[in-house]
Amino acid sequence: MINAARYFWLPVADDSSGCGLVRHAFRGRRADADVAESAHCGRTFAMATPSEMDWICAPTCTECNETLKARQP
Repeated sequence: MINAARYFWLPVADDSSGCGLVRHAFRGRRADADVAESAHCGRTFAMATPSEMDWICAPTCTECNETLKARQP
């Protein structure tokens, strides 16, 4: 069995997007997340409970996505 590194995506407040939110990837499991976590892109964000519209409107962090793709075998 492969023990893959766990991560989760979450829309968080990020001024780099026009809507003020961006979906970033974080290490571990959402249930184990602290008040603030470091994303795969190296930036730290406050964790919050996103709404359904947050998930729809927030674009994906390109840097988090590229970092995760580079780690794939």
